[in-house]
Amino acid sequence: MVDWNTENVLHLLSRAGFGAKYKEAPGWVRRGQALTVELLVSQKGMSAKGPGTPDADPESLAKLQTWWVKRMATQNARRLQEKMVLFWHDHFATQYSVVKNVRQMAYQNRTFRLHGLGSFKTLVQEVTRDAAMLDFLDGKLNSKNNRNENYGRELMELFVLGVVDLDGNENYTQQDVENMARCCTGFQIDSATDLGFMNPARFDTSAKVLFLNEPFEAVGKFGFEDGSGVPFPPATNVIDVLFRHRDTDGELTMPRFLAKKLWEYFAYPSPSKALIDEVAAPFIAGGFVIRDLLRAIFLHDDFYSEQAKTSSVKNPVEYALSAMRATKASSNYAQIPDHLAAMGMELFDPPSVNGWSNGAAWLSTGQFLNRFEFAQALAAGRDVKAIKMKPTQIFDDDATSADQVVDELLGVFGVAARVPAGARQALIDYLNDPTPPSSFSDPTVIERKVRGVIALILQLPEFHIH
Repeated sequence: MVDWNTENVLHLLSRAGFGAKYKEAPGWVRRGQALTVELLVSQKGMSAKGPGTPDADPESLAKLQTWWVKRMATQNARRLQEKMVLFWHDHFATQYSVVKNVRQMAYQNRTFRLHGLGSFKTLVQEVTRDAAMLDFLDGKLNSKNNRNENYGRELMELFVLGVVDLDGNENYTQQDVENMARCCTGFQIDSATDLGFMNPARFDTSAKVLFLNEPFEAVGKFGFEDGSGVPFPPATNVIDVLFRHRDTDGELTMPRFLAKKLWEYFAYPSPSKALIDEVAAPFIAGGFVIRDLLRAIFLHDDFYSEQAKTSSVKNPVEYALSAMRATKASSNYAQIPDHLAAMGMELFDPPSVNGWSNGAAWLSTGQFLNRFEFAQALAAGRDVKAIKMKPTQIFDDDATSADQVVDELLGVFGVAARVPAGARQALIDYLNDPTPPSSFSDPTVIERKVRGVIALILQLPEFHIH
């Protein structure tokens, strides 16, 4: 059992959301670990949807990006829900630059919000019939007389099974791709509503064979739903076939695949098989409900290990929004999506079906410099519409020394325990140059020096990891 203290609360809020607000941690400490985690994971699906026109309109896309960024930045009880919307946007990566329909992207974003903590089977079902996905991976072209393999391949490769299992053995064959494509036939998009639907006349009703000669081989007229949009029962629903797939250890493949990906997203890379199976157990027992898997991750002692706190680079959304939350910055958020794009993360337009390259890839030279630009814009922010940050809201201007101010600000940003002594001293020296301030309530000191040290803290390597 971990010591439920401020450090661990800040770690959880950084990973399971977008950081903590100023002086927010003590309330979560008092709640205790179990209740804190339960409050985060227990939020029900929500149908909130951002704005979007049914065409390729840059202004409409900008409004949708702004809407979502503001939601991520300001949600409290639903912070994990929005974090999972971001995760699923990366997992089921769909590019606006291909789809060219903002309303479809808004609907998909809503789907992740509605089902992102619930049944994984339902989520896969909804993504399969999602118009943006049907556009992006050509599912709308896939019919019994003109098969397209794109979605069927990615369904197995990226969304449910993975190319190989934990032992490096292939999970499917080209024949499985071809037969999976047949299972995915029949979906189209209603041009009036921008919603996907099943057209039974285009669906391949013949029998399909999946995972030939495996112990879990399946033969049947598999598909997803009938012409009324009602999902096929487990006996003929291809998602159930995928969920019954087992790896070369004889374990269910999908739970291991998803548990590993979520553990690496929230904790650290390359977890052991034993750990994966441990956190996946309640997910399996509960019928593949995503919140059960997340609960197991956030209650696991290894989630609060030193490795988990120092091995993951914040993506641009995490970096920018955690900085804004910590500083209590206000904004209309209209400029934030441009900052995120400059840092390498243009919302609704990941670079490929594989999503974004996470980890150290976020810290390439150009993108890292753009993080510095954001840090400076935030620290200097005096425009209530763009970014406004008042230093007096996050430090005690009655402080009597630079040491006290620096330590307080390092605590605000959750890095006090990790910043090396030399870096801390450099920040103190910056405040004391050329002479120690006589008063930290002096507006000149606040505007020139305190804002400056905030910018420097946001550029410290320790603030870019969590």
